[in-house]
Amino acid sequence: MADLRPTPAPDADPQAASRKRNALAAVVGSVLEWYDFFLFSTSAALVFNKIFFSGESEYVATLASFATFAVGFAARPIGGLILAHLGDRWGRKPVLQITLVLMGVGTLAIGLLPTYEQIGVWAPILLVFCRILQGLGVGAELGGAYVWTTESAKPTQRGFYAALPGGGEFLGVVCASGAMAIVSSMDEEKFLSWGWRIPYLASIIVVIAGFVLRHMAEESETFKDAVAEGKKEKAPLAAAVRGHGRTILLMIGAGCATAVASYSIQGYLPAYTTQQLGLPANVAVIAITIAAAVSVFGVPIGGWLSDRVGRRPLMIGGAIAIALFAAPFWLLVGTKSLPVISLAVSLAFAVMLNSMIFGPAGSFYSELLPTEVRFSGLVLARETTAVLFSGTAPFIATLLVHAGGDSPWLLVGYMALSGIITAVSVLLLPETAPRALRRKAIKSGASDGSTPIDVEYAEV
Repeated sequence: MADLRPTPAPDADPQAASRKRNALAAVVGSVLEWYDFFLFSTSAALVFNKIFFSGESEYVATLASFATFAVGFAARPIGGLILAHLGDRWGRKPVLQITLVLMGVGTLAIGLLPTYEQIGVWAPILLVFCRILQGLGVGAELGGAYVWTTESAKPTQRGFYAALPGGGEFLGVVCASGAMAIVSSMDEEKFLSWGWRIPYLASIIVVIAGFVLRHMAEESETFKDAVAEGKKEKAPLAAAVRGHGRTILLMIGAGCATAVASYSIQGYLPAYTTQQLGLPANVAVIAITIAAAVSVFGVPIGGWLSDRVGRRPLMIGGAIAIALFAAPFWLLVGTKSLPVISLAVSLAFAVMLNSMIFGPAGSFYSELLPTEVRFSGLVLARETTAVLFSGTAPFIATLLVHAGGDSPWLLVGYMALSGIITAVSVLLLPETAPRALRRKAIKSGASDGSTPIDVEYAEV
């Protein structure tokens, strides 16, 4: 079980300022991560299939565009595991500075790419290269932010603090979708010519701000304590698999719903509403923007609530809810009404997936693993989920709807199954929230009777 170390609690908390500074630095990087993600997923549905994959049918071009989207997810575990290894060896802070630069350079470069008409096949090749660069950084970004904020927080506030980067991600979605909603309302010729590039070029502002904040932040006390005690693994990934393989497998399953259902909504819904329903391009973008705005606050609330009622009840409840709501969701989307579609997306995406599952997940995953392998084990679980389920979700959704004669019912079954897998996986994992369990000190490294350094939470 985890050995997250609670900070001693005198009358004044000497770590309060550091904790807030680390949380802010983590949030800014998360804003950039999903700013990048949403720009690319929306562009894949509305832009890239037209300007980077010219000469193909709409269906084939859309598949090719979403395949490029999936390539970034294939790169994520490579960058994630390399950087997570360094994070367990060097520290959380320097690695999270590297992730920020990789994501920022990749996003900025996409905004400068020439089109297929200008340089032919080199256009999609360069697009794939930029996507790989993004993926290398994204692979360790959220996992590192989870670890950094969880380790910096008080035991009874880990759920809330670890959820803040998740809220930051949806702030990135709001910024990106708002920007795309504005530029996609332009005349189509101007939008496809230069309008879509503006949000990509604007990302440089977030990159600079995030790098400065992370430079000013501090390493987590938990990691520094582990280093001082000699608790560093030479091969943290191997140690994580060897000592915590079952836990990591269940963590992969626990992320299934937020991968399949969430990315089917974010990545595929814009294509479905335009191609199958014949709606304007900005309808799905507006609906997702509203849901993302709700998630900015919903994710931290979910983390806060998990500090009080436990991680597992919220996550299992959200997984069951999305399994039951999969069919009603696509029925509501089929009404072609913007208010109804927005309501459906907010319920499924913002409440069930993000507030109830994604919110508690950061602290839950971090607390399941010990300090010396936490970064590597968490990234292995998260990025395996991303490769298997997240990056492939829009591509599989396209295939399922096409196989169903433009009907979403095969996709409904896929989304419902993902919720069931998540519920069962979380059920098989132990609760980790301090307030949901009685705290039992297993081992203390303190010789003066102070708060134990190594604390394991167990149901007794």
